[in-house]
Amino acid sequence: MAADVLIVGAGPAGISTATYLKRAGISYRMVDRAGVIASTWANLYESLRLNTAGFVSHLPGRRMPLRYGIYPSGRQYYTYLQEYLRHHPVEVELGVEVRRVAPEGEGWRVETSADSAVYPCVVVASGRFSNPVLPDIEGRDRFQGDVLHAGAYHRPQDFTDRRVLVVGSGPSGGDIAVDLARCASPPVMLAIRSDLVIARSYPYGLPTTAWVMIAESLPKRWRKGFLNRVSYQTYRGQETLGLPLAPNRDDRVGTSAPVRGPDLIREVRAGRIRAVAGLSRLEEGAAVLLDGARVEVDAVILCTGYRPAISYLDLSFETDADGWMLRRSEDSQQIKDRPGLYLVGRFYRGLGPLHNIRREAQIAVREIARHLDGAGRR
Repeated sequence: MAADVLIVGAGPAGISTATYLKRAGISYRMVDRAGVIASTWANLYESLRLNTAGFVSHLPGRRMPLRYGIYPSGRQYYTYLQEYLRHHPVEVELGVEVRRVAPEGEGWRVETSADSAVYPCVVVASGRFSNPVLPDIEGRDRFQGDVLHAGAYHRPQDFTDRRVLVVGSGPSGGDIAVDLARCASPPVMLAIRSDLVIARSYPYGLPTTAWVMIAESLPKRWRKGFLNRVSYQTYRGQETLGLPLAPNRDDRVGTSAPVRGPDLIREVRAGRIRAVAGLSRLEEGAAVLLDGARVEVDAVILCTGYRPAISYLDLSFETDADGWMLRRSEDSQQIKDRPGLYLVGRFYRGLGPLHNIRREAQIAVREIARHLDGAGRR
C-alpha cells in the first residue's frame, strides 16, 4: 500500500516536510533523482555564503552551530544538513526520478523511474535550482570558448588566466565575478543589462535579518519604507566607479536582489573587475555587447536565474510571474483548485527562503492532516 504522502525532492524543503510528517504520524515516501541529499547545496561554488543569517535559516528542531558565524558558507550549510539527518533521521530514496504526477480519482498517480503508485497527497519540494534558465544567445554555436550557467560554476581555478564574461548583476553574478578575480585574466567583465544594487551585509552594524525582525514589530504600512531605508544602505563613493547603479531604493529598474558587502566595490576599484553593457551576441572568440562594444573572451558564465523544476506535473494550473503554481490562499500551501497537492520551498519574502521553509512545511503538514481526515485515511 502506498504511503499517504509522496515528497518530491530531498533538499531542505523535503527534509523539513518529512520531519513534520513523521512527528504527525503520517506515512510518507520522499524521493530525489540525485544520488545525494540536497544536491543543490552539495554542488554550489566553493565561495558561496548564505545571504540570510544562520540563526533563522535552520531546519526544524536543530540550530546551526554558532561557530559558523552570522552568514554560514554553502559548504557549512551542507555539513549542517548532513548532521541534521544524523540527529533527525528521515527516510529518503535517492536516484529515483519522478517522471509524471497526474490526478487520478481522489489522489495522485505518480510515475517514477522505479515504479508507479497512487498517493492521496503529493508535496512538490523540488525547488528550482535543477532547472537553470539558459537564454538563446545568437552566435553561441559559433563561439569557440565555454558557455556555462552559474549552476555549473564551482571554483575560480578552473578559469586561471582566462578572459571571462559574467552575465548578470544579481547576487550570483557579483559573487562569481569577485571569486574569479583571484584567478582569471584581469579584468573579469561583469555584463549588466539594466542596473546594479550594492548594499551592506551589516547595515548600521546589524545583519539584514535582524532589521527584518525589527520591522515585523512595526505597523504594516511602515515596514516597506523602513526596510528599504535600512536594508539598502550603500557604501560611500560607489557612484564614482562607473557602475550602472539603480537610481534609488524604491525604483530599481532591473534586479531587486542586491549584491551585498564591499567585495565587488574593492575589486572594481583595483581594476580586477570591469562593468560592461549587457550581452547581445557571441562571435567565434568574442562577445558583442548591447552598446556595440566587442570584447574578446574565453568563457561566458550565465547568471541568468532558474525556473521551477516542475516539468513532471501533468496537469493544468495557474502560475505567478515566476512560473510557480498559485496557492489556494496566502496562508495555504495547497495548490489552487488541486486538493492533495502542496508546494513547499517557494517563497523568498521576509526572513528568507530557508526560514520560510519551516513555516511552509508546517502549514502543508497541517493541511495534509485535515485532507486525510476528511478522506477517512486516518
